[in-house]
Amino acid sequence: MELGIKSYDEVMEIQDRLVELRSKDLIADTIISAQHPLTVSFGIDNSNNRFSDLLLSRVQQAYGNIEEKSIMEYLSDNGASFSFSKRGGGATVFAPGQFVFYPVVNHCDITQSHKLDIGAYKSVIYHTLFQSLRNLGVEGIKVSSSLDYSTRNERKDAWIEREGVTLKMGSKGIGIKGNVAYHGFALNATREGISRSWMVNQCGYRPEEVKLWSVEHELNKRVEPKEVYDAVQKAIRFNFGYSGFENLDLKSLEVSA
Repeated sequence: MELGIKSYDEVMEIQDRLVELRSKDLIADTIISAQHPLTVSFGIDNSNNRFSDLLLSRVQQAYGNIEEKSIMEYLSDNGASFSFSKRGGGATVFAPGQFVFYPVVNHCDITQSHKLDIGAYKSVIYHTLFQSLRNLGVEGIKVSSSLDYSTRNERKDAWIEREGVTLKMGSKGIGIKGNVAYHGFALNATREGISRSWMVNQCGYRPEEVKLWSVEHELNKRVEPKEVYDAVQKAIRFNFGYSGFENLDLKSLEVSA
């Protein structure tokens, strides 16, 4: 289900409805793909939900304080919305050029494991993200960096190392309801898609600890949406064990945006 550029909150409403339908076995596994307008999102990991010092300094300069109301006004004035999410993880910034994929699936069927074995499904998501990047031509992807930082013993998600610098190219955040997994992973495709990442401490990491990187940065060429979708579909088909895909729209599932 390809939604194009659609607001984060709208996609969350669609996803919640799909989770309800999938939990009742009224629909098959469904993959939502979307890009979001500029959105600052906090996850369920409150310890890693942090605005960046740079953003707070700009709020202080503009409003004379860093109260929540002033932060929200600053975001709005700069074309950004704000949303809390039920996904795992901490703060992140979504923007067009970052492609987000939300598999609403029976994770037990995919992993052939029980519903409490979340680690098995996380491994599937990691492998899907890594293979998607490899399909696009990115090499040397790692599940975590080789470095230790004060904010985290290890750094999960998708990383590459170039000239001694560890660069983050994608991330995952999973939600679970019984046998149904939802949320998913984001792939940094374009330079523009990560240009506002400075607004938060990404997943709790300070700016000096993490640098986001895109496929365009790595390959030094423009990446077209079709290339991203083709690469991810191929990776999902392999790692989820699907024989193919059926293109769906909201009307066909009787889901209202």
